This record gives sequence, C-alpha cells and structure tokens, in this order.
Amino acid sequence: MTPLPIRNSWVLVTGASTGLGKASALRLAASYQAKPLIVGRRLDNLLELQTEIGARFDVPCEIIVADQREADGREKIAARVAELEVKAALLAAGLTSAGPFDADRANAYAEVIETNILGFTDLLARLVEIFRRQQSESSIIAVSSLAGETSVPFQAVYGASKAYVSNLMRALSVELAGTGVSVGSLAPGGIDTDMAALSDLKWGKLGLMDVDRCAAHAVHALVHRRSFAVPGMGNRLTYLASRALPRSLVSRLAALPYRRPQ
Repeated sequence: MTPLPIRNSWVLVTGASTGLGKASALRLAASYQAKPLIVGRRLDNLLELQTEIGARFDVPCEIIVADQREADGREKIAARVAELEVKAALLAAGLTSAGPFDADRANAYAEVIETNILGFTDLLARLVEIFRRQQSESSIIAVSSLAGETSVPFQAVYGASKAYVSNLMRALSVELAGTGVSVGSLAPGGIDTDMAALSDLKWGKLGLMDVDRCAAHAVHALVHRRSFAVPGMGNRLTYLASRALPRSLVSRLAALPYRRPQ
C-alpha cells in the first residue's frame, strides 16, 4: 500500500500530554510537516507542546482538552476532526494499573476499562464514520501493546484491555478494506515513559524502548497504513517467541520484570 501523504494535513494525536503521544506529535511535525491536532487532559502540557511545535518546526498545531472516558470529550474531539478534515489519527491515549489483582483496585480497573476500551471504542467509531465520509484516503493507528499479545501478571487488566484493542483493529482492518480508511495497531513493549515508571519494574529502565524511537515507528505505521506493527527487533523477537512457546511459560516469563508483593 502506498504511503498516505500527510504533509500540510491535520493529524489527530490523542494522549499527547505526555509520553508516546507527545513524542509522536513532534515526529509528525518534524519528519512529515503534518499539522498535529493534539488531545490530552492537561492544558499546561498541551500548551507547552504547541509552543514547541510552532517554534521548532513552524507548523500549525491545535489543542483539544478532553478526557477520552467522557462522552462530551469524545464528542468534542470528533467535531473538531470533522471541521478540520483531519486525514489521519494516532490514538495513544491509555491508562494502566500495575500490581496484584485485588478488589481494592476496582476503581483503578474501571478507569483503565473506561479509557482503553469503552472510550476508545466510541471515539474510534466516530472517527471511522467521519473518515468514511471524506473524499481522501485516511489512516488510523491505535497504540496497543505486547501485553495484549499474551497475559501479563501484575498488569493483568491493562494487558487484557490492549488485547481488546489489537483484536478490534485486526477485525476492522478487514471490514474497512476498500473503503479508503486504513486501520491498524502498534504493539510496543515497555517504553521509557511516565507510564512505565508507574509499573513498579524491578529492573528500572532496562529493556525499555526510547520514546522518540517508538514514536518514529508509530508514525511510520500510520503513514504506511500497517494493520499490525511491532516496533524494534527485540520486541519483534519477543512477539515471535510468545507465539511459539507454551502460553503458560510465556506468562511466567512476562511476570519476571515486576516486583512481587511482599
């Protein structure tokens, strides 16, 4: 499939306040001269990113302060996407909850599910509807995780939510074939972001991918309209091993980086 031309086009980036979303917005402006439409919950972070994009790359950048969990937020995003005739979307918004599975974490699990599954699904459906009405071709990449390709002890709800994302995007990539709307998912392993810092990894940053490098892979998958992409050789080998080894063994190996409760 030919690359999607996004130069001087608006590209939606959710989860742009920090981490992979922020790095992806910068990559879109730097490498493709695309115009990022950045979405997040923290206005101060978004304003800082908008200023950086304008100063470094002389590229227009617009802000939407919205929470993907809230219907009003998703409606606000969709309305602006339609107004600007956005050409592509990189959906990086997501939450995690690390630690042993525990009833006391019910509220945290609800937030993960509301963001990574319920809010994500509704926003995705709105975007697909908008893009299908447009004359030009478009692309959507949702950030999933290698955690969605196997079970992940001590981050179980997060991994399950990302399995949902990956499977949904695989199905839609077939459903939408021939419509001009390409969809897919990116499944990174650990990334050196604030989210990783919340995961209580006993080896610190060892094995985590640099966020800018991961962003380059994410934007490449978006432009080249990949249905599924795993960034980096190490992550690809991990993915292949997870398909070849017994699932019970893969789950035990996946638990190794996490601190065990005392």
